Amino acid sequence: MSVGFINGLVVPSSGRSGSLAMLWRKEIFVDIQSYLGRHIDAIVTEDSGFKWWITGFYGNPEVHRGKELWDLLKALNKKVNLPWLCFGDFNEIVSMEEKMGGARRPQRQMDDFREGINCCRFRDLGYCGPDFTWRNIQEGVHKMYLRLDHALATQEWIDHFKDMRVHHLVESTSDHYALLITDSITSQSPQKRRFQFEAMWTRRDECRDIIKAAWNESVNSNTPDSIAAGLKHCADDLSRWNRLVLGHVLRQIQNKRKILSDLVLRDQNGSNGSEINKIGKEINDLLDYKEIMWQQRSKVQWMGLGNRNTKYFHTKAFGRKKKNTITKLMDERGT
Repeated sequence: MSVGFINGLVVPSSGRSGSLAMLWRKEIFVDIQSYLGRHIDAIVTEDSGFKWWITGFYGNPEVHRGKELWDLLKALNKKVNLPWLCFGDFNEIVSMEEKMGGARRPQRQMDDFREGINCCRFRDLGYCGPDFTWRNIQEGVHKMYLRLDHALATQEWIDHFKDMRVHHLVESTSDHYALLITDSITSQSPQKRRFQFEAMWTRRDECRDIIKAAWNESVNSNTPDSIAAGLKHCADDLSRWNRLVLGHVLRQIQNKRKILSDLVLRDQNGSNGSEINKIGKEINDLLDYKEIMWQQRSKVQWMGLGNRNTKYFHTKAFGRKKKNTITKLMDERGT
């Protein structure tokens, strides 16, 4: 996926823990203060000169060791003297209201987390979307939801960034939901374009049948007009099939993610588990189609499975579009 960030710090994974990354655009000034396997700490300086502290946090999956992380929070608090935003996967909840299904959480664990939050003078920024940020992808009575991901800030940070909202974004490729902290959400309207055979169509069995049927109906001879008519008929049938069956891939991903989010919101007793997993698989298939689309547009044939939708491939694709665009025609007289 292309995110447009060219600067960053990555802390490699160790053992069971995942890796951490803090990325930022070139126009943002970020001064890294410290980092370990469970956090990245930095100071951000705005164009206006306003400075604030940011901490990306990853709690220990071994929840009985959570107190070590809360001690780290308290230690960071002693050196922070700026408005402070701290967010991430804390792998803990503050109360049983942030849990649905499964065994009861030990009270001591929740108390230790809450004590760490209070010590740092944090306020929870709240959220929009589903009440929980993690699910165990089980069904029925085994279904379990937790709000493990939080965005916390001091009052000074909240006072400066008055319009910030936290959105829980349902993600089909992970058991966690992403946190989006923003003052707005914008979307781009799709643009019309000329016919282009999509490589992703070949992953559907119907594609071959449509081409064969259209060609047999149109091409009765090997004349140029007959071949041209066959190509047009084939293109029209493929376009119609794509519109009715596959549709606009990016729009489908957006719509199905909304359906997935709505299902998760309504899944109070785990009864929607099967449908949630089904929609999740459909989204993942569409994401594969999207990947093939960008690979085709970049015309980079050696794009491997490990090299996903990076800015390089988007740049190549849009660069080709710009290069192939005809803006004017000139005759031999220069007019």
